[in-house]
Amino acid sequence: MKKSLLAVAVAAALPAAAFAQTNVTLSGIVKGGLAFTKYSNGAAGNDSGTSLDDGSSRFIISGSEDLGGGMRGIFMIDTRFRVEEGGGTLASGNTFVGLAGNWGSFRMGRLDTYYGFGTDEHGARATALQASNISILSWVGSVGVPAIAAATRINNVLRYDLPAMGGFSGGLTYSSNPFGNDGLLGDPAKGQAWSADLAYRGGPFVVGAAYWDAKFEGSPPSGDGQKSWRLYGSWDFGVAKVGLTFDQSKVMSGGAGGDAKRGAWSIPVTAKLGPGTVLLTYSQARDVDSSVAGKLGDTGAKMYSLGYDYPLSKRTSLGVSYAVLNNDTNANYAMFTSAALGGHPVPTAGQDQKQLYLGIRHTF
Repeated sequence: MKKSLLAVAVAAALPAAAFAQTNVTLSGIVKGGLAFTKYSNGAAGNDSGTSLDDGSSRFIISGSEDLGGGMRGIFMIDTRFRVEEGGGTLASGNTFVGLAGNWGSFRMGRLDTYYGFGTDEHGARATALQASNISILSWVGSVGVPAIAAATRINNVLRYDLPAMGGFSGGLTYSSNPFGNDGLLGDPAKGQAWSADLAYRGGPFVVGAAYWDAKFEGSPPSGDGQKSWRLYGSWDFGVAKVGLTFDQSKVMSGGAGGDAKRGAWSIPVTAKLGPGTVLLTYSQARDVDSSVAGKLGDTGAKMYSLGYDYPLSKRTSLGVSYAVLNNDTNANYAMFTSAALGGHPVPTAGQDQKQLYLGIRHTF
């Protein structure tokens, strides 16, 4: 199913010998849902609405070529689009070219890094992506400051991943300019980031750690950089899998406001219920600590999300989720991708969000 249509197209355009040496696959995800969203307790903009929200739909062209001696050439072109509006930008998702072998793999391109470690499963289910604990883990006090590690993927990446080693996995990432174009001159071309991660998976047990360090130097223009580390783990008890994630992140600034640091934690739980899976997550961000003003009161937030993913087949599932994000008086965290994929406004300080979502997800 994945290869048949693409194989016909490629075979018509390429010599037979070239096609025989390369394995090319077309795959993807189409995910969307009906969202009922409400804003409350803000100084303004308290209202509700109904919308169709995308769940990070995408189509992917990927492939590999056997180079001999256990080495392969690899590539991926990942294009994201909004299922309810179309559009999208070619290669906006995880897109790379590289090499792989028994020594691990090396990729260069645009890749996910840091943000996804220790998160819950809403992104991989038919429930709302907006209900994910990334809403809390990837920001420091406000969605008005640059998200930690862009809250998704970064540009200009060189990435090395370890080979499989008895349950261990991990890698090292370097970017010459994580958010901009490193071909420009002067400050816009500066900035760099690196991250490292290591995890162990043995039977029902998972434990891992990740670190992120970025210096902006003009790109983006606000702030001087970021430093973050995250510890996460889970235990599968059979009837349920319980996880725990702790994130410590700092946004550095050379301005009068000083550096801002916050701690956050999350407990994601999944459990089988009938043919489907229940997803329950509680997340909390602590107050922001300023290097100039000390502890900033009422700058934390709490988020609860509950969902159920029901499979209709191996590729199609239905989902329902309900999420509540409560901001303290001086915080304005927002549900993940609620603006980018749902068109919802950013909450004002102290404003809360609630969302009921009915969705469908198909993979191919």
